Amino acid sequence: MVRNVFASLAVGVLALAACTSSPADAPSPGASGSVAANVRAQALWADRTAYVGDNSRVLALVEDAGFGPVGSYSLSLWTTRPPYAVTITVTDPAKPLDATDLTGPATLLLGTVTNLDAVHVTGPGREFSLTAREATAALGHDVKMLGTDRTALADYVRSLGD
Repeated sequence: MVRNVFASLAVGVLALAACTSSPADAPSPGASGSVAANVRAQALWADRTAYVGDNSRVLALVEDAGFGPVGSYSLSLWTTRPPYAVTITVTDPAKPLDATDLTGPATLLLGTVTNLDAVHVTGPGREFSLTAREATAALGHDVKMLGTDRTALADYVRSLGD
């Protein structure tokens, strides 16, 4: 009986020690930005879609791309004929839209929806548009690569945090 109690205590102490020590591969506190970027890139990769008409995926991608912090918004999808587009209408901005850089989120959306040609954002005091052609020119490579090359997507997401 004493041996069983001692063995139980020893296992309990080892378990507690394992819970309180940090594993060697745990990210350091300064790495939280890269961890967030990796999580964001994983979400974008998981939600990417071939078609603007895939409503639930496009909605998830709008959030993943970073339009959520802009404020409350509604979506309109142009899916009947090219150019295929998404219009994000910001109804209740979290901060003035003219103080918000929408290029990164729009580029991510263009890259992760294969047939998306343009992203439009409208709201109080601001209208913003970005086409796949413009995003490609700014990136120096085809924006659609973000939806086909996981490393390129992760690298671009990390560059937005810099």
